[in-house]
Amino acid sequence: RWLAAGLVAGFVVSLLAATAGVAGAGNSHQIAQAKKDLLVLKDMPKGWTSSKSGNNNNSTPGAAQLARCLGVPTSVIEESPPTAYSRQFSSKDQQLTVSDNVSIYPSAKAAQADFDIFTNPKSSACLTRNYNGPGRALLAKETGAGKGLGTVEVSREPASDFAVHTANYVVFFPITTSETTINVQTTVVDFIKGNEEQTVGLTSLDSTFPAALSRHLTAVAA
Repeated sequence: RWLAAGLVAGFVVSLLAATAGVAGAGNSHQIAQAKKDLLVLKDMPKGWTSSKSGNNNNSTPGAAQLARCLGVPTSVIEESPPTAYSRQFSSKDQQLTVSDNVSIYPSAKAAQADFDIFTNPKSSACLTRNYNGPGRALLAKETGAGKGLGTVEVSREPASDFAVHTANYVVFFPITTSETTINVQTTVVDFIKGNEEQTVGLTSLDSTFPAALSRHLTAVAA
């Protein structure tokens, strides 16, 4: 329960830092408009609950190194657009969690540059290297895993599991305590609308996030 409750507020947001930098302050009008596009509790299955989620205040570990690996300017990794965050949504058994955020870029071109990271054929390998390298300490801290954090693997899910015109990457890692090992999988699903980029985080514990629910939630968000 402690892990499910903290994942989206901490871990998923830290994942997004690898492709969206630190959330800029922006202005209240932009944030208010962006909040209208966020997922809400009524979009979730019956019996789900919501709680306050934390905003991302972390810089991107190894930003220059990650940018070189992806073949993009470091400025794309370190971009800090104003961002609106949803609440954190959890299933009744605490095995599934969902988060959502919308970032407002200065132009559609800037939003596209960030989205292109998700479709970059190098992204899985580069993010795997980052999360097992410069980003590992932050990941361990955000999840509360400490030295129990296992090897992180980044891959992709089939595009058919999500709404059309979206891109995704999947982060899998085990967390081992003195008593058990918990397998964590978070799918980060991204899409753009003009100068806005929306990112939905779908996290599951010891299971795969249901494909039908993934399609539903990303379609609603889109």
